[in-house]
Amino acid sequence: MSPSAGVGSNDPPPPFAELAFHDKKGSDARPPVEPPVTEQQPRICGMRKRWFIVSLTAIMACLIAVGLGVGLGLGLGRKGKDSPATVGHPYCRNHPELCIGGTLDPNFYSKKGAFNGSGIAVAGQAGDPLWEGENTRMFTLYFQHWTGDLRSIKYTGGKKWIGGTKEQTVATDAKSATPISTVAFKSQDNSSIFHVFYISKDNIIKQVTQTNKSKEWTPGPLNKHNLRAFDSPSVGLQACWKGNYYGEADYSKFPTPSGNTNEVPLDARLGINIWFATDETTFQQYTWYEGKEEWLEPKNDAKRLGMNGHAGVGCYSWGPGTVQYFMINNRYNGTEIWWKDTNWTSTDSSDAHVINTWVNATDAAITGLHPATSLGYTTYLFGQMADNTVSGFNVTFSAENSTVPREDEFTISTSSGPAKGLGGTHLTNTAFKLNVTGWKDNMFVFYQTEGDDITVFTRSERGSEWMNESIPIPHD
Repeated sequence: MSPSAGVGSNDPPPPFAELAFHDKKGSDARPPVEPPVTEQQPRICGMRKRWFIVSLTAIMACLIAVGLGVGLGLGLGRKGKDSPATVGHPYCRNHPELCIGGTLDPNFYSKKGAFNGSGIAVAGQAGDPLWEGENTRMFTLYFQHWTGDLRSIKYTGGKKWIGGTKEQTVATDAKSATPISTVAFKSQDNSSIFHVFYISKDNIIKQVTQTNKSKEWTPGPLNKHNLRAFDSPSVGLQACWKGNYYGEADYSKFPTPSGNTNEVPLDARLGINIWFATDETTFQQYTWYEGKEEWLEPKNDAKRLGMNGHAGVGCYSWGPGTVQYFMINNRYNGTEIWWKDTNWTSTDSSDAHVINTWVNATDAAITGLHPATSLGYTTYLFGQMADNTVSGFNVTFSAENSTVPREDEFTISTSSGPAKGLGGTHLTNTAFKLNVTGWKDNMFVFYQTEGDDITVFTRSERGSEWMNESIPIPHD
């Protein structure tokens, strides 16, 4: 974790004790008197030669020690493991654990690749008609380029990365290290629609949209609300599809989180939920329904108080039935899982299972997370722990009976040990179950380990070894 300020006393130092000189003959003996300097004794700069050499050696040793200390401090600070002397954002002087990259020190801004502290979001869209064969788009990754622009890069069935250039620019007005969230789904006319959400330089929640029939990104209807986010170097924001499986109404095609065949119909009310921090302890929710122009603030229970506005949010609201879930971090570095049953036709409401109200599933709490962790859920819930490692959790979703068996927890590791991320790195994840040659039931987890990188870790859901690579991001 980040270093804390030094602790010391405010009392003045004790005065130096007077020196008394005594010899073996008694207390009245005088100290020996140094013989006067004669002209034969060599001097340099007014000092005897021997004392000049001693003083010069001591000064040089001090300068070397200071130089080494500064060099080591800068080297460690680039990975967020130490607090540099120069602070880029005033808030970070006293809260370095909630800052990353250039907000810690302007020298830490990236000069290539990804922005140091880049938001990261992924949208799955297999079988896009614009892509065929090995160029079939498996998913699209959104990130912040080192220049500050938001861009996209695609991963194909041929295991190639395509894009990330200026031509794939999504937005140019994003704040430094903005969180990024995306939702992609198939609309009623069978076209694919992509929504990207972020925070602008003037701290406003922004939405841009694109379809698979156009390359243009256009402003979304959320922008007209002029929603202001928490003004801080690290801010929580997450958008999540709600209803059926991203536009696919055949619920039998999609297994439950346990892997069993889904036999429960999907919610017919389709749309997007978005959560964002408005201050250090408060999250606000807005909702959009497909076919509607306006975003709405829910009439009931639209705000979550007492939370950690610096950390991210996760969600799961595309599963079977009418219960939605979101994951959020509290002020004590713990993750809470909240559920809400939106079955407005049900009259079976009790103290344990209420209808249309967010409820904390207290048996599903997770502790020991990083104070600025992001959260991501697809098959497994991922978050960054206090020691900068990234862990996965197998959540059992069952409304008020939801649990997180800690024996199923795992840490992303490579052959060299735990794959730690930068402290406070954004992260996201996705998973695929596809019958493509060379593919398995793969999990993909994305986060930053160096500062100008976005590293992807992947393995089979069944527990094979983690593989990793740095995504090739164009310089220009």
